[in-house]
Amino acid sequence: MYKIYIGEVPIFLVAKNQISTFDASNIRNLIIAYDHQQKRTLYRYIDNLEKGTKNYDAIVLHSQNLDRLKEDFFGLFKIKRAGGGLVFNKDQQILAIHRMGYWDLPKGKQEKGESIEATAVREVKEETGIVQVELSDFVMHTYHCFRNHNKKRILKWSSWYKMYSEETNFVPQSEEGIERVVWIDPTELKKQYPIYRNILDLLEAL
Repeated sequence: MYKIYIGEVPIFLVAKNQISTFDASNIRNLIIAYDHQQKRTLYRYIDNLEKGTKNYDAIVLHSQNLDRLKEDFFGLFKIKRAGGGLVFNKDQQILAIHRMGYWDLPKGKQEKGESIEATAVREVKEETGIVQVELSDFVMHTYHCFRNHNKKRILKWSSWYKMYSEETNFVPQSEEGIERVVWIDPTELKKQYPIYRNILDLLEAL
């Protein structure tokens, strides 16, 4: 299963045997059997979400061949890999950032020749200014789509890892639009507004 945000609405790509996990009675869930012979129909759903439609809580595309569905969908975008961290301290607070009006977690794009784990650690350090951080377990992947300055469709595939630090001297990376870096209880972070839904997904996965 893949959960991909376009704006704040998710598109789910699922195998046919996973469809029972979704509430078919919810008229705000659009559930569709994907036909691989009609790949261009994917553009319709993507366009609707890019235009900000309020008609759906989720779009669910299901197929007997999930790998093929993923290949068809991902093939419509330029893929950008990123790595990020859910950094905790001894009090089980999490290191959060406030960037361009939204609450977020530190992450950034992978550089050529760099492992995704190294990306995650480097970006945490760069965005928050901390120096000592210990890498721990992989948590999950998140996916979200947007248009770049050239109007090209981008799918950002972010890999997230648990980390540990006790630092309190922060230097927000202002050139990346980061205004604040704070330790905060995860339950309190969930209550902050606005916050991206994929960040809420990460917090729910802990």
